[in-house]
Amino acid sequence: MSKPRSAPMPAALRAGRPAPHPARTVRCPHCTAAIGVACTTISGRHRKLHPCPARETLWVLTTACCTTCQVEPGIACHDNGRRREDVHPARYTEAQEMAA
Repeated sequence: MSKPRSAPMPAALRAGRPAPHPARTVRCPHCTAAIGVACTTISGRHRKLHPCPARETLWVLTTACCTTCQVEPGIACHDNGRRREDVHPARYTEAQEMAA
């Protein structure tokens, strides 16, 4: 009698850790974590579970087009021609959908 075959386990589950956040593809402007490395506290002693908000914003800015103000990746969002310090929430959604 043969053993029933099951679906192969994804590599991320096999390793026992979740896939890294896609924001790790840019250098963190806050804690200066390198590309591919987890963000840390400013002292560098402890690694954070999630990337710094500044790193996420930079990743979204460089990755996704904004569906609200219709700008391309790399260009800051604006409200009626006035530059925003942050990005529109719709741009976060767009970036996360592209990463998935």
